[in-house]
Amino acid sequence: MFVAAFLPLAAGAQEVQGLRDRDPDLASSKKVVEDLARANFHRGPFYLLSRLQIADAGYTEAAYLPTGDSEAGLSLTVNAPQRLYFVPSKKAIFSLDLVPGYSFFNGDSGRNQFNYLGRADAHFLFNHLYLNAYTLRADQLRAHVADLNRLATTRTDETGAAAEWKYSSRTSALFSAARRTYQYPSDRYQPIFDELDFNPVQLLERDENNARVALTHKTFPLTSLFLSAEGSDYQFRNATFKDSRRLWYGGGVSYDSGRTGIRLEVAALSLTFSDKTQHSYQGLGGTLSATRTNGRWTYAGRAGRDLGFSVFLANNYYVASTADAEISYIANRRLTLRTGVVYEQDDYETPVHGIERRDQTSFSSVGFLLTFRRLLAGVDGGWYERKSNYDVTTDSGIRYVLHLSFNP
Repeated sequence: MFVAAFLPLAAGAQEVQGLRDRDPDLASSKKVVEDLARANFHRGPFYLLSRLQIADAGYTEAAYLPTGDSEAGLSLTVNAPQRLYFVPSKKAIFSLDLVPGYSFFNGDSGRNQFNYLGRADAHFLFNHLYLNAYTLRADQLRAHVADLNRLATTRTDETGAAAEWKYSSRTSALFSAARRTYQYPSDRYQPIFDELDFNPVQLLERDENNARVALTHKTFPLTSLFLSAEGSDYQFRNATFKDSRRLWYGGGVSYDSGRTGIRLEVAALSLTFSDKTQHSYQGLGGTLSATRTNGRWTYAGRAGRDLGFSVFLANNYYVASTADAEISYIANRRLTLRTGVVYEQDDYETPVHGIERRDQTSFSSVGFLLTFRRLLAGVDGGWYERKSNYDVTTDSGIRYVLHLSFNP
C-alpha cells in the first residue's frame, strides 16, 4: 500500500568561527524576506508563492506515522498551497494563504472530501521589533496517531499575535498569544471505533486561550540561554469536566555553530482540572533537537515529552514521549539517500479494567529523494509497528511513503 507525503530538503550551512552574532536583524523578519526571495511570481508590490503537493494526512514535516485508516485504504491528499504577499512598504507586509485540498479514500469514494486552510497575516518589521497579527480557519483531515489511531476532520478557528523584540545583538524576547476553537463536525469524515472503551471524538471540541513568552541571552559566542513560560486555558463544549489549565515553566540552552545545532528545553509541566474529582498531572516536559552537517552527510534528531487530550474511557489526557532520528547522504546534485526511525510512546495514568494503558508506535525506513528544478520526488519504505498492553487495535507490516512536490 502506498501513502504519500511531502518533505522539503534541508540545506547545509557554513561553519561560523567563534564570532558573536552582531547582526541586528530579527530572525522572524528574515523569514519573511526569504519568502519574498523565493516567490514564483512577482509584479510590483505583489509576490506569489505557489506549489502543488501530494501529502498523506498522517504526515508532518517532523515525522510520519501511519494510522489505522491507512490500513483501511487512505490513498492520498492533494494540496495546492498558495501564498500572496502585498508589500506596500519596507515596514509593513501583508500576506494571504489559501490551501485548497482533496482527500481520496481508495475503494470508498463516498468518504472523499474537500479540505481547506485560509490565513491572513499583517507583518510589521522595525529595527528592533517584529509584530505579526493573524487570523485563520482550517477544515482539514488530520492524523490523531496517539489515543485514536485514526484520521479525523478538524475545524479550527484561530486569531492571535506574535512579537519578537531584540533589545541588543545578544538579548531578545519572543511573545505570542492566541485564541483557538476546535470542532469535529459530524457531517465530515470522523473516526468510527470498534472498541467499546472510547468516547465520541466530539468530546474534544473546545475553546482555548494560549500565551507564551521566552527570554533569550547569547551568553557565549555560539551558545544562548533562555527562560520560557506558557499558560493555556481550555473550555470544553461537550465535556465540561475536562475544563482545565496547562502551565509550562522552563528554560534551556541552544547552540549553533553553523554545522551543528542543538536546542534543549526542560520545563515543569502541569495540567489542573477545574473539576477537583478529575486526575490532574504534575511532572516534567521538554524538547530536544539536534542537527549536524558533515560534508555530504546530515544527521538530525528530535525528542519530546508533553500531554495530549484523550477520549479513552476515564482518561482525560495521555503523556506522549516522542523521538525520531534521520540520516541523509547527498549522492549527487539530484539524488539524496536517507534512512530514519520514528518512535512514540503514550502513557495513560487512570487504569481501565485494572490496566494503565501504554501504546508504542514505531516506523523505521530507508529511501531516496530526487530533486529537479521544480519537482521533488522520492519514496521511503520500512517496517511499521503499533502495540499496546490494552486490548485496542494493533498493527504491523511494511509501509511505503511517497514524496512529491511541484513548484510551478
